[in-house]
Amino acid sequence: MRHAILGAGGVGLALGAALARAGHEVVLVMRESSRARYRGVIDVHSKLHGDLAVEARAVERLDEPVDVLWVTVKAPALDAALARVAPRLTPDSVVPLLNGLDHPRPLRARFGPRQLVGAILIEAERTAPGRVTWHSLYAEISLATTHDGHPGGVFAAGAGAGGRRLGGLAEVLADAGLGCTPERDPASVLWRKLVLLLPLALATTAADGPLGIVRRRLDLSALLHDAAREVCAVAAADAVAVDARSLLHTLDTLPGRTDTSLHRDVTAGVRPTELAALAEPVLRRARDHHVAVPALTELARRAAERERQAEVPAPHRSTYRKGETS
Repeated sequence: MRHAILGAGGVGLALGAALARAGHEVVLVMRESSRARYRGVIDVHSKLHGDLAVEARAVERLDEPVDVLWVTVKAPALDAALARVAPRLTPDSVVPLLNGLDHPRPLRARFGPRQLVGAILIEAERTAPGRVTWHSLYAEISLATTHDGHPGGVFAAGAGAGGRRLGGLAEVLADAGLGCTPERDPASVLWRKLVLLLPLALATTAADGPLGIVRRRLDLSALLHDAAREVCAVAAADAVAVDARSLLHTLDTLPGRTDTSLHRDVTAGVRPTELAALAEPVLRRARDHHVAVPALTELARRAAERERQAEVPAPHRSTYRKGETS
C-alpha cells in the first residue's frame, strides 16, 4: 500500500518508519524548510525498541495518488497542512491522529466518508527533520468509521465500505508491529484518549515539569485528580462512558518522567500550541451539558498563564519544529 504522512513530527515519523519497515511505500509531506534539511531517511532512536533507519521520500505538496493519508499534524496546523494536499486527491482512507474533539468535522467536509476517526497513544519526539526519539514502550492506535450516510459524520458508528477499510487498516498496522483496536463508536475513540491527555497536559504545563513534579505539588496533584473525574463526567454527558477509577489508577502509576507535548511546546516557544484545541471543546461541552468543572477550569487557567509567561525563543516562533508528540 502507498501511505502519505501529513505532518512529519514525532507521531508521523514513528508511524512512517513502522510502515516502511513493513514494506509499504511511504511519502512524507513536509514544509519546505524541513524538506531542505531532510536526507531521505527516517532515523528512529529508542532504548526500548532499538534504533531503526528506513528510506522514505518527502514532498512539499501531495498531488500523487495514495491508498491512505495519515494526518498527524497538531490541530492549530491542520488548515495549513491540508493546503499542501491537492484538492482533487481522493485517498481510499484518510486517518487523522490529532488530539481533541473538533477536527473530524472539517476533515469530513473535505474528504467525505473516506475519513475515519483515529487516536494514538505514543510518546515520540521529533529532534530534527526525519529524526525521532521514541520514548514509550507502547504505540496503540484506535480506529473507528464514521457512518457513510451521516452528514456530520463524527459521532455515529460506521459499517459498509468504511468497515472494510477499517479492517484492512487494522491488518496493515498489526503487520507493522503497531497495536490497533477497531472500535464501533468514533466518539469513544476520541474521548478515551482525551480523558487521560487533557488533565495530564494541563497539569504538566501548569507545573512546568513532568508528572513527578506535579505529584510533589499537593495543590496540582489534587487538581489533576479532580480534573480527571470532571472530564469523565463531561464524557458521560456526551454519551461516552469512561471508568474514572481506572483513569485515576493510570495517572497514579504512570512513571514520574511522563511529560506531554503541550508542556514541551510551551517551554520551547512553539506557537500556537494545542492548548485551546484540547481544552475548549471539553469546557464548551461542560457548559452545554451543565456539568461543573471547577478543577479543569482552574488547571486550564494555570496552563494558559504559564503559556503567556513563557518566553518565546525567536527560532521557534510559529513553528512545530520541536516536541511534536502525542
